[in-house]
Amino acid sequence: MNNTNLLTDWVIHKIRTQYQDDISLLLAVEGHATGHDGHGEVFDYYIPETEKGYELAQTFIIDGIGHDLYPRSWERMEKSAELEEMVLILANARVLYARSEADAEKFRTLQQKLHTNLNDPLFVYRKALDSLDGAMDLYRTLLFEEKSYRARTEAARIHLYLSQAVAYMNHTFADSPIFSEKQAYTGTPETRMYHCPDLRYVPESFFAYARQLPDTSDPGKLRELIHALLRTTRNFVLERKPAETKTACAASYQGLADWYQELSLTWRRIRYFCQNGMVEEAYTDACNLQEELIVIAQEFQIEELNLLDSFHADSLADLNLRCRNVEQTIRRLLLENGIRINEYDSLDDFFAANKQI
Repeated sequence: MNNTNLLTDWVIHKIRTQYQDDISLLLAVEGHATGHDGHGEVFDYYIPETEKGYELAQTFIIDGIGHDLYPRSWERMEKSAELEEMVLILANARVLYARSEADAEKFRTLQQKLHTNLNDPLFVYRKALDSLDGAMDLYRTLLFEEKSYRARTEAARIHLYLSQAVAYMNHTFADSPIFSEKQAYTGTPETRMYHCPDLRYVPESFFAYARQLPDTSDPGKLRELIHALLRTTRNFVLERKPAETKTACAASYQGLADWYQELSLTWRRIRYFCQNGMVEEAYTDACNLQEELIVIAQEFQIEELNLLDSFHADSLADLNLRCRNVEQTIRRLLLENGIRINEYDSLDDFFAANKQI
């Protein structure tokens, strides 16, 4: 019997004799080892059922190889199925021990949920947008990094987000950044953690930019490369927005209506400021509303509406007119999609429609 089996048997025996009611599953993760170091091949993590189950966790080193027997709750496993935490540990997991068949079936159900989510075009598209947002947030930090080691760290984190976005659009996942065609197309099960072999479609010049990252230490050059990667990945994702079902479209436009109702006072304020020559106030609200318009254009996949170019400090007439036109465009879009705006002509009308029982 090899050391792998001996260690696995040791953990299983410990669970059965000391944690019979406290541990649901013990799991191994294929492709999590490097050079057959045993990590993931012996075991990777377990799912506790009670607070006592967390006491099994421990780290140790045998013959130079580190082992980490750590817990992951069912709640965290749900997050992996929703692509919110590391996906590999769910997708590539193998059950070594199960307290009951019900526990094993619960785990298989989560793996199936992950498979279903990855094959849902709208789901992966939204997750790709989330990853893009994460990359953009980190890019703000990179813009001001002048120390090479810090800039390289931020660039690597951004590239991971972008790799994930591209992987999601390929109905797969990446838990490590993808730099080259070799990683995208020729990965092996033994190196699955560092490869994404199901990656079939990539943004234009994605690999050409990504391959330069490991060899680049200059913060300015790193910013240029990351900006190029952000731009090409963003275009790649946005160009592949899937068609929504009628039900999904209705829900989407209802969300747009909710947004309009929440922001309706902003249009009113801008008109008031324009009519009374209040330049700074009009500019502030116009900037805020323009930011919102940019966000909703992406979120609801509608035409991006340009409000701010109509602002001129010496005359607010153009902004006043443009503000009215933009608002009417939003209202017309809702009407055309059968969405009723929740508005009333008077307080009496509101009370009549909202009678208390």
